[in-house]
Amino acid sequence: MKRNVSHTVAFIGVMTALMAVVLTLETYVFIYFIKPSPAFLSIPLFISLSMYADWKRSFIGGTIFGCCSFLLSFVVGYEVFYNPLISILPRTLAGVAGYFILHGLMVVSKGKNKDIMRAIAAGVTVLLHTILVLGFMEIFYAGGAFMDTVWGVIIGVNFLSELACAILLSPVLIRVMKKYTKTPEILPLKGKV
Repeated sequence: MKRNVSHTVAFIGVMTALMAVVLTLETYVFIYFIKPSPAFLSIPLFISLSMYADWKRSFIGGTIFGCCSFLLSFVVGYEVFYNPLISILPRTLAGVAGYFILHGLMVVSKGKNKDIMRAIAAGVTVLLHTILVLGFMEIFYAGGAFMDTVWGVIIGVNFLSELACAILLSPVLIRVMKKYTKTPEILPLKGKV
């Protein structure tokens, strides 16, 4: 049991560091061109962290992405993400939902076509993530004209690049994480989701 807990803690630490580095690099590469910057690598990583194991780790995967986004917002000055209800909560909810979407697809497909099911679940999770983030921005942030620009950028550029990258990269990242963490596949649980 001790080994399992220490392994989980070490994995969370490594993934948090990786997420922080990837999100920071993406932000600084695009900060001068597009605000908010697209998360074309960090979104697939967050989705993979949320889908590679069980629902508890999906909570951790979403929360890691949200916390990194929250902390980075202070560094780069994205005021809209200063509110944890916008930067952390939607990512946590999307992470857990993504796990259950994948699990449901695996039950329906009886464990066949795993990579296709992962890609579909990743696409649906990106859509859900975008809806949650934009919805919480509307509810908890009164930005006026800034929000109109943010909506246009997120829907136009960010969403499409994040969707494509998540569909292509998430199945590969999930497979790699499962292999190196020796996590069993999500298999049908006799109809239980």
